[in-house]
Amino acid sequence: MATSRIGARAVVACLVGLGGGTARAETVTASSTTIVSGQRDPRDGTVHTVVPFLELVSLRAAEINNPLLDDTQILVSGWGEAVAGDPRDGKSALGDVDVAYLQGATWNRRITLRLGRQFVFSGTAANLQLDGLAPTLRVGAGFGLSGFVGVPVTPRFGYSRGEFTSGARVFWSRSYESEVGVSILEILGAGRHVLRRDAGVDARYRLLDSLALSGLLRWSLAETRMAEADAAANWRPCRYVDVTAEYRRTAPDLFLPRYSLFAVFAQETRDEFGGFVSLRPSLRHLDVQGDFHEVHDSSGWGWNTGGKATLRFGGGGGTRVGVESRRLKIPGGGYLMGRAFGWQTVTSRIRVVVDFDVYGLDQAINGYDRSFFGSGSLVYDVAPAWRAVLTGMDNVTPYATHQIEGLLKVIYDGGRVVKEVTP
Repeated sequence: MATSRIGARAVVACLVGLGGGTARAETVTASSTTIVSGQRDPRDGTVHTVVPFLELVSLRAAEINNPLLDDTQILVSGWGEAVAGDPRDGKSALGDVDVAYLQGATWNRRITLRLGRQFVFSGTAANLQLDGLAPTLRVGAGFGLSGFVGVPVTPRFGYSRGEFTSGARVFWSRSYESEVGVSILEILGAGRHVLRRDAGVDARYRLLDSLALSGLLRWSLAETRMAEADAAANWRPCRYVDVTAEYRRTAPDLFLPRYSLFAVFAQETRDEFGGFVSLRPSLRHLDVQGDFHEVHDSSGWGWNTGGKATLRFGGGGGTRVGVESRRLKIPGGGYLMGRAFGWQTVTSRIRVVVDFDVYGLDQAINGYDRSFFGSGSLVYDVAPAWRAVLTGMDNVTPYATHQIEGLLKVIYDGGRVVKEVTP
């Protein structure tokens, strides 16, 4: 992918420029996850065997001493997959880079610069992934200005997100929990055709120790209508109770490229409002959660509700059992879900996890109105930084009458593994 090369080249160029090879990393952390699974893939009237080997890797170098920037750090995260057997699309090797950027501060840490492949979260950007530059300027008294410019990243298995993007946000921040911002976003396609041009206001504010408010209002300048509106209030009267009331309106068609066929059929508005409650009658032993939301779109009204209870007992909560249920009822369909799960600590290094759920469908699919899934996992902490997870899964769905899968996951989390590395 062309966008992958852009992000990698930007980071390499920055590394070369940091003091002509005299940069020194005080802390380097690394983590990796290896996943091996085996499954039967029925297609074209034949059962094929597919065995993917997936590797997830991340590397972070922080506290890099150099003559140009303060608080310098480098973060790289990506994945690669090799598929044995008979893969569906015929591709036996895949991979991509999720994040690859260099970040540092200057001018007494008033200016922060981030260059490379990254996610921009605040304001109308809303988790936009791009290859480019994202500076932040803090003026003083809590006021600041941030922006970004670059090329939107096309996901490995997704559609093109555009050829150029830019945006800016003015904000006032009293603390991490209290911030207000005004922002604008533009994404251009081929021939500088406008794919998205949004303006918005976002805020999160803690009025009291027990009450926090948050919200986002996004307006499509290109379509002159509301693209998204969110509002939420979180109230925690005591440490045993957590209550959230929320409302959300979205225009799903405005989040798709205008040239996409799906944009033609996507709904223009979708509303959800309701709340979430979490109760901890015993902080060490029992958690109870519940939620209810009304849902409305062009097809009519529906609702979505669920509950979950988890009980912990034994030394240090070494045994956990729980149940969960959810009911979705919307025009044209819905389901009722029931789930039971458990966690048992056998020794300080070994744990066993089981999970079973069943779905009852309001409308049958391929003649089936039930879906079953069960899994069991053995978790073994091999060493302080190493963990192995062996999982077996069995499921029956409207799309596969019976499917058994095996999964082996090996996780390495190195923590602080290197000190004072000088290239």
